[in-house]
Amino acid sequence: MKPSRNGFALAGLAAMLCVVAACSNGPDSATQGGNGRVQFVMSATAAAPAAPATSSVLHDGPPAGRELQAANVTFASILARNLDGELIDVTVALPVTVDLLGVVSGGAFTLPAGFLPPGTYDQVVIVMTKVALTLADGTVVTIEPPGGGWTAVIPVTEPFTVVEGQTTEVTIKFSVRRLLRWLDGKWDFHPEFECEGGHRGGGNDH
Repeated sequence: MKPSRNGFALAGLAAMLCVVAACSNGPDSATQGGNGRVQFVMSATAAAPAAPATSSVLHDGPPAGRELQAANVTFASILARNLDGELIDVTVALPVTVDLLGVVSGGAFTLPAGFLPPGTYDQVVIVMTKVALTLADGTVVTIEPPGGGWTAVIPVTEPFTVVEGQTTEVTIKFSVRRLLRWLDGKWDFHPEFECEGGHRGGGNDH
């Protein structure tokens, strides 16, 4: 007996659902095996000003129209150093561009979840490859990075521990006044961050 058209349709639908399931589960299952999940959160320090649209937010000096409205920074990679002194790449979906002035007003920005081998880490290294500033008059100014990008080496005040099958949240803090400075008639970028440590969340939702 020949298969019916409905039989072909159901078989095709089943195959398509299997492909969708494989695509949705594949990446995390491939990256988290034996690793712990790490959630990096960008946050402005308490000293950062609350309203990022005027020159008084950062430093007196920019002429009218040159004040900042947005500061988009592209984060290209993150590494963490364990207590054996090894720098390990965080498996994470980067690059991601973050408006750091938006973080000042919005409170925080959570980067995509990453994965690290279990262990204790006392340093975070962040590589940034692009900074694009939007000025009050709508002009977009791009600051060219040195070499392959800016590298921020961030000591961790309280080393954080990554545990297999669990999530560790690590907050990276910055002061917008220290990051962006009006010098010699132009905006300058200084990648200065700090990290106090991390705290453990629940199990991985995968």
